[in-house]
Order: sequence, then C-alpha cells, then structure tokens
Amino acid sequence: MSTSLVGLLISVVLAALLVGPLAKSLHKHPGTFYAVAIILTGLYAWAILTGQNLAGIRGVCMVLQKAYLSSILFGVVMFTGCFDEGTRVRKHLQPIRGELSILSFIFVLGHLCMYLPSYLARFVAIMSARANIAASLVIALVLTVIFAVLAVTSVRELHRRMNSRVWKAVQSLAYLMVALFVLHVGMALGFSAFSGRMVASTWSFIAYVAVVVVYAIMRVGKAVRDARGSRHDVGVVAS
Repeated sequence: MSTSLVGLLISVVLAALLVGPLAKSLHKHPGTFYAVAIILTGLYAWAILTGQNLAGIRGVCMVLQKAYLSSILFGVVMFTGCFDEGTRVRKHLQPIRGELSILSFIFVLGHLCMYLPSYLARFVAIMSARANIAASLVIALVLTVIFAVLAVTSVRELHRRMNSRVWKAVQSLAYLMVALFVLHVGMALGFSAFSGRMVASTWSFIAYVAVVVVYAIMRVGKAVRDARGSRHDVGVVAS
C-alpha cells in the first residue's frame, strides 16, 4: 500500500472521529482540540524544517504533507451547507462547522511548511522556469490569506461580535476558495496530470474535480430549493 493511500485512509478515519463520536466534545471544548492540532502540526513543522528523518512514519506524515485531513474537514464544512435546514445531517454538523474550519486551517499549515520554504527560496528560478508551479505558489499564498480570514472569523467569540451581514459576506469567500483550490491542485500536479497517461497525479486531479463538481450540483440544488421555498412563503403571506 502506498504511503499516500495510508495517509488518506488515516485522514478519513480522523475526520470520521471528529464529525462522529467526538463531535459533541469538539463543540463543548474546542480549545482542547485546537491545542492538540497545533502541537501535532508544530511537531511536524519542526521535523520538516530541521531535516529530521521521517521515513519510518511517512504514511502518517502524509496526513499533513498532502493536506488530506485539512481538505476533508474543509469539504465537510462546505458540504454541510448543501443540506436543508432541519435534516439530520445539517443538525448534526452545523454546530461544529466553525470548529472544523479552524482545525482545517491549523492542519493545512503543515502542508505549507513542507512546500513553501523550498518554493520561496527558489521563487525567481521557479517563476522563470516552471510557470505552472509559479502559478500554484501564487494561488497557494492567496488561499492561505483567505483561509486565515475564514478561520479567524469562525472563532465563536468573534463570530458573535460581528455584524451578521458582514460575517456572511466574509464567509462567502469560501466559494472563491473552492475555485482557487481546484486551480491550485491542477497547477501543482503540473504537466504530469495532463501528460496523456493515467498516472497517480491524473487520478488525484480527477478525484478533486469530481468532488467539486458534486458539491456545485448539490449547492445549486439547495439554492433552487431555497428560492422555491421563499416564493411559497411569499404566496402564503399574500393569500
């Protein structure tokens, strides 16, 4: 079994625990989970930046290196909005969307620590030699800024103090993040994903795009249902 697949499976299990049996604890004691996430990400970042040998636990490291766990948690946050109010899924996940968003941002920092230092050190050379990697790096920086804003405004205390319209406007940046994420993945995988051969990077790109397409379809469906419900409510009031 490849190390990437091991990392993906571990990420799925961890995400399932967070949205399943640990959901209530996450909502009641988010600080504990944030602290654990920061410690784990910090240890990984320290190991990477100091050149520690992580070959023995490479599969585990893929959880942070490839941003698998971060991507899955952010996906849960986004897909939750596709379900109607009152549904069992929405009722279960809605209370922890903010916490999952913050955890997702903390975990993605491990991914940034893995790639940004080397890319930034060779930024000029990359800009002139590999346009796809340069574009991916620029998009990654933009994504990081947007992600940080979304994570900060997801903090419960700050959310309560913000104007609801302003908060919703800020959170709508998540849709831009989804689009930029697809571009980032496509550019990062580079020419290998589009070389005409079905290699691992090709399947990875197809999987990411498939998830985004499913999300777009579900989100549009939710918008249509909301619009119909609004028209129905207006009709009832008029009657």
